[in-house]
Amino acid sequence: MDNNSLDEVSNISNSKLAKMKLMLWISGGLIVVVGVVFLCGYILFGNLPDDETIRSYQPKSTTYLMNVEDLQDFPERPIRMWVSLSKISSNLQKAVLISEDDTFYQHDGINWTEMKKAFQRNLERRGYTRGASTITMQLARNAFLTREKTLLRKFREIILARRMEKLLSKRRIFELYLNIVEWGPNIYGAEAAARFYFSKPASALTLAEASLLAAMLPNPKRFNPMIRMNAVKKLQQRVLTLLRDARWITPEEFEMVLTEPIYLRGRYPEVQPLSNQPDSTNSVSEDSTLVPHDSTTNEI
Repeated sequence: MDNNSLDEVSNISNSKLAKMKLMLWISGGLIVVVGVVFLCGYILFGNLPDDETIRSYQPKSTTYLMNVEDLQDFPERPIRMWVSLSKISSNLQKAVLISEDDTFYQHDGINWTEMKKAFQRNLERRGYTRGASTITMQLARNAFLTREKTLLRKFREIILARRMEKLLSKRRIFELYLNIVEWGPNIYGAEAAARFYFSKPASALTLAEASLLAAMLPNPKRFNPMIRMNAVKKLQQRVLTLLRDARWITPEEFEMVLTEPIYLRGRYPEVQPLSNQPDSTNSVSEDSTLVPHDSTTNEI
C-alpha cells in the first residue's frame, strides 16, 4: 500500500473518530439536559398531591365547641371546627373576599396583575416583601405546602393553585380556606375564631365582628385584638372602607360600624368605637396594605 492510500485510510479513521467523539458529546449533553429537566420537574412537581387527594381533602375538627368558649387565653394546641360555607356569616365572607382577594371569582387561581405589582415592589425593596397570593394560593400552601419563603415554593404554589381551580369549585375552595386559615395562635378556621373571640358561632358574626376578624388575616399573631386592639381597629377601618367603596355595604352601614363597640370575651369586655380610638404606639404604618403579600403570617 502506497503512502497516499495510507493517508486516505488515516484520514477516514480520524474522521470516524471525530464523528464518534461528537456523537458522544451530543449524547452526553442530551443525557445531562434530560436529567436536568427531570430534576427540575421533580423539584417543581415532586410530592405534590394527586388529583384525588385534592378532591377529597377535608380538614377535621380538633375540639368540641365548649372547649373553645371556656378558654381564658390562647390555646396551647391547635383548634379547628369544621363548618360548611352556608354556616359562615355573609358578613365575614364579604370582609375576607374584599381584603384578601377581591377578584377571587374572576381569576383562575392567580391574580397576574397583583403578581406583577408584587414583583416590582420586591425589586424596589430589594427583598421578598410581597407575594400577591390569592385565596386559592393561600389554601394550596396551608393545606399541602410548607411556609418557607422561597421562589421554589411560590412556583409550586402557583402550579398547585391552578390545578385546584380545575378540580374544585370556587365555593369549595373558599369553604376550605375559611376553615383552615389561621386567626391567632393555634386558632384555625372561622368557627373556632368566632367562638374564641366572640363566644358565638361564625353564622352569627356581625359586620363589626366580621370586619375585625378579616383585618387580622394578614398577620393574626401580630395584629390580634387580644394584644393590639388599636392597630387591629385601624386595619378594620380599611376593610370597611374597601367594602363601602365596592358598594358591598352602604355608607350608612359604614358609619354605623365605625361607632359600634366591639365586645371581646375574656380580656377585653368592651373596646371603644373606632371614631374614639386614640393614637398609640400600636398604630399601623401608612405603608401597610390589606392586599395579599408574603411578609405576613397567613401569606408566608
